[in-house]
Amino acid sequence: MDLLVLAGIPLIALNWRRLCLRLGTIVMTFVASVCLSFFVAGGEMLVFMHALALALPFMLLIGIAMRLPDARKSFLQGFLIGAGCSVALFFAQLVVGAETLDFRTNTAFSLPPQYRRGFAFFPEVSTFATHSIIALAVCLCLLLHPRTNPRHRRVLMALSASLTVALLLSRSTSFLVVAPLLCALAAGQARKLDSRTLLWLVLITGLAAVLLTVFFNAFYAERLETAAASRSAAMRLASVLGGLSTLWRGEVFGVGLGENHEILRRAYDIGRALDLRFGQLPQGVNSQVIARIFEEGWPAVVNFAIATALLLRVALTRTSDPVIAALTVIAAGSFLTALLVTGYRGVYTNWLWLAVPAAVLTAQHPVRRNTTPNVRPRIPKSISKDALRT
Repeated sequence: MDLLVLAGIPLIALNWRRLCLRLGTIVMTFVASVCLSFFVAGGEMLVFMHALALALPFMLLIGIAMRLPDARKSFLQGFLIGAGCSVALFFAQLVVGAETLDFRTNTAFSLPPQYRRGFAFFPEVSTFATHSIIALAVCLCLLLHPRTNPRHRRVLMALSASLTVALLLSRSTSFLVVAPLLCALAAGQARKLDSRTLLWLVLITGLAAVLLTVFFNAFYAERLETAAASRSAAMRLASVLGGLSTLWRGEVFGVGLGENHEILRRAYDIGRALDLRFGQLPQGVNSQVIARIFEEGWPAVVNFAIATALLLRVALTRTSDPVIAALTVIAAGSFLTALLVTGYRGVYTNWLWLAVPAAVLTAQHPVRRNTTPNVRPRIPKSISKDALRT
């Protein structure tokens, strides 16, 4: 992905006219936040270069792609193809063994051993689970949308079933936290809230309740018996509260880019104050959104406030285009993932919610230009003077 982003930088220069004002506002506040944090609070040069050389071009490329109908469709198709390949590798890891099919080599991520669990090409199980939840919600949105191509419905149903089984076998807490919210949004994006849609929602809610009950009893009970789930939740809570501590400590520009290790002492103090029990201290903030606030301070809050407003505006607007509806679900899933689950800066999906809503809004409501030709009446000057006197 890093190589693809770098190779796509010339496309930004060729298509800069497709960048909209909304995306420009997101990008400018992002650059301002990163620069202020680095030059005022300090930090790591590598993280600073990642923000400007990789994250920034990625958001610009996504913004350009969302303005083009064919590019939007191709992006959505590629996302679903990737989900299918990930699920296939997940099942293969469960059958053969995760150690045999472990292709993780990026040491920038913490790569814990995941015995008897699948994770596909992702750093860990929770990251795979969040991407699978997003893909499941996209499939649900497309299946419920009345304008989806009927030829694709069987493929979407098969992919939905595979994703559901994979999420049950993943035993990830994300399935309980993110999936209900995102699937409800997907249903709302697909159809109006008439009597038929409400019936569908009741049926889907009942099915989801059954699946969550099966998941809780058959797959999640083991984690509860060993207290693994409660320890994980306590550690995440301590890291999130510690990440927000810069806002009330007066650290306007955060602790500095890449200074995630500063969370250790703060998480320890918060854990003692709230009597939280977790096995080990967090190595970083378990939320990319909170991690940026921790490192960049109040400027990151401004960046997120603008992006959240655009995301809410897109989410509350139902569209007749199934592709835009699915992209809205992806953006919302990206936000929930970056906020609640993963803190990895290098997971590009976590950056989608900053770029997709701004570009999609512009695609839905294009800028209106005056294209009416100026017609000059050919009236003799003598007649015009007489009319003026009258």
